[in-house]
Parts: sequence; structure tokens; C-alpha cells
Amino acid sequence: MTSVFQHGPDDSDPRLAADGTPRLPHVAYDEEGYPHSDGVRRSENTRQADQFFYAYPALKTFLHERFPDVFVATDLLIYPWPEELKASVAPGVFVAFGAGNHARLCYKLWKGEPVPAFVLDILAGSASDNRLYEKRDKYVGMGIQEFWIFDPFAGRIREHIAGYRLQSGRYRPIPPLPKARGYASDVLGLEFRAKDGNLRIHDPVAAEDLQSHLEVHIDKLAAQRRADADKRLADALARQSAAEKENARLRQRLARYESGQLP
Repeated sequence: MTSVFQHGPDDSDPRLAADGTPRLPHVAYDEEGYPHSDGVRRSENTRQADQFFYAYPALKTFLHERFPDVFVATDLLIYPWPEELKASVAPGVFVAFGAGNHARLCYKLWKGEPVPAFVLDILAGSASDNRLYEKRDKYVGMGIQEFWIFDPFAGRIREHIAGYRLQSGRYRPIPPLPKARGYASDVLGLEFRAKDGNLRIHDPVAAEDLQSHLEVHIDKLAAQRRADADKRLADALARQSAAEKENARLRQRLARYESGQLP
């Protein structure tokens, strides 16, 4: 098969995908004919969606503050080799260090993109979870160091969370931390645990959980309400103090008047 690199912008056929098959009308392609959607919904229910809406922004915010060139993506297709569209895979969330934080339609390893160090998949509690084994094998083939699964339903993973580390071409289970603290990710320096069936990501250095955008927003609103209440109290105390000073001045003037000191 002719490599995509041998097609110039004038002689490539816009009707064909990168593997030479006809483009599907309902699929979006990039300029080289690579789909940037696998046609699978990222979330099938609210319990699964809640985990995505927590993990992706929380990891992106935390990591970008420490590694400006890190790339954190959700539901983005990774292509290990040119023209082999079926080899692609879209992790729930993945992290690639040194990739640069710029927008992409898809992620092409064969163009020099760094191999992701971390992937996280969140189960839907449905038949679509059966694709996980195929995805795992693709992750192994790419050399992704850590593979994590979160099951909000505890249907397949009783503890909700399981992590695996690549060793000698196979994923080995990451052992739990002492005192039921969860599981440690070596590549991210974070701890993963479940709380009330929801994913929580813990920063052991700061000794606190990463917050979701909603939690940050709620905290900001609460802080603003406290600041507003403190200002109202300060203003009330200032008015009370001014009134007391004015009353004292008037009492003093009245006393001087009654004693004949004032005409």
C-alpha cells in the first residue's frame, strides 16, 4: 500500500481515507484522511460521565501547573502506525509528557509524538466494556507504562479502581497502598482511590484531593459569600462605631451646655 507520505496535496483523493477505503459520510477526517472520532460515545450514562468530567480537567490542571509541555487528552484517537486505521484506539484519558500542549484532531505516534505514559479508561457498565481487552492489548503494543481502569458500578472491579504497570511486555497489577489509601501512579506521582463509588485522585505532597471544576466553582462561590458577609459585617461595625462616636460627641456637648460652659 502506498504510504500517505507519498501523496502530495494535489494528487491525494479526498474521497478516500488514509488506508485507501472510501470515507464514511458520518465520520470526520483530518487533512490526511485519518478519522478523529471512533464513533463511540465517550459516556453512556451519568455515572460514567461524572468520572470523565472529574478526571480529565483535574489531571490537566494539576499536570500543566508542573509540566508545561505535557499533553492531557480525553477520547482522542491514537494512531500507532500510518494507514492502519484499525490499529487506532481512543483512551478515556491519556497523558503524554513532552508532547506539547497544542490542539490536535488525533494523535499520531508514527509522526514522532511521544508515547503516552498513562491511560485511564472508565467503564460504562454495559457490553461496550468488552472492548477493554482489545484496548489493553493495543496499549501494550504501544508501550504505555501505566493502564488504569475505574468501574463506577463495581461490576467488574470490586474495589472500583485497578492499575497496571507494564513490565516485560505485560501489564502487572499495581499493589494497593497501606491502610486502604488506594493505588499509587509512579508516572504521575498521584494516588487513585474510590470514594462512595466515585473516582478521587489524591496529591500525596499537598495531602489533598484534586478538585473538579464544579468543586473549584463551589469553593469560589463559598469564598465570595464569606467575603461578602465579612464586608457587610465590617460595614455594619463601622457604622455602629461612627454612631457611637457621634452619640458621645453629642452627650459631651449637652453636658457642657447644662454646666453653663456653652451659651
